[in-house]
Amino acid sequence: MERSPVTYADTITAPLYVIQGARDPRVPQSESDQLVHRLRERGVNVRYDVYPDEGHGFTNRNNEIQAYEEIARFLIHMLR
Repeated sequence: MERSPVTYADTITAPLYVIQGARDPRVPQSESDQLVHRLRERGVNVRYDVYPDEGHGFTNRNNEIQAYEEIARFLIHMLR
């Protein structure tokens, strides 16, 4: 629990972008779901994208490209 982001959810105030592979064996989607839910309850701006065919990291090049494009859009939007 000490290393889990959900442990620190109440201290997160900055906008957050969470990318989750639905098949991730290291970080189950339920853990990301829990973090996102807790942050949204507190009014934190959270973008949450789940890639159904990915694990812990990208294996599908198209997903990887899409994710990096979305990360750039998120960051640009946050800078405005």
